[in-house]
Amino acid sequence: MYKVLVVEDEYHIRHIITEYFTLNDVEVIEACNGYEALDYIDDSIDLILLDIMMPGIDGYEVCKLLRLKSDKPILFMSALSEDENQLKAYELGADDYMTKPFKPSILYAKCMAMIKRDKKLEQDTIRLGHIQIDKINHLLIIDDEVIELSHKEYELLVYLCEHPNQLLNRIQILNKIWGYDYYGDGRAVDTYIKKLRKRLGKYSHYIQTVIKVGYILKVVDDNETVKTNIK
Repeated sequence: MYKVLVVEDEYHIRHIITEYFTLNDVEVIEACNGYEALDYIDDSIDLILLDIMMPGIDGYEVCKLLRLKSDKPILFMSALSEDENQLKAYELGADDYMTKPFKPSILYAKCMAMIKRDKKLEQDTIRLGHIQIDKINHLLIIDDEVIELSHKEYELLVYLCEHPNQLLNRIQILNKIWGYDYYGDGRAVDTYIKKLRKRLGKYSHYIQTVIKVGYILKVVDDNETVKTNIK
């Protein structure tokens, strides 16, 4: 079940949205002002519906603050229809804008399309610490820098990232990346680990060696001390 946060000071509008979405198996969290919205936002929220004209802090300021805490889709719903209002919303990080009045069915359809698109992007991307893997284009992205990988480098990095904090021995890695019929030795794994560490640059310490066993991909702070049996 998807979860939507509705930030709207007018009760009857919140009620109409909540009723329609709930009938369509969407959980709705209601916030009557921006302060409540900031308290309610967490990783379980799939989308935020946000009004502009509200008491306390307006929707623009709420959007700005939400973007510091979440990258979930934000759809503005407002009676303000001027182009500059919509442009400001997009500049502050909104994903879409809908002018009141609107049909609940249209709003629902828009929200579902945005949520499904966002979920698809999540499936196509792996994020760990400062590194990101674009699974569609087979690219490594580090601090917004795009780095191309060879086929084996990409497969090995994805395998490590899909098993974070898990010790993978050389046999497991060989079987997964090179196949069960591979007749070479485990040094191929060590060679490609060295290549990956070079690609990761200042984050090479994410890949840790467990002596005589294998490797762990672990996101650690630069100042974090690594145990003596790991290097």
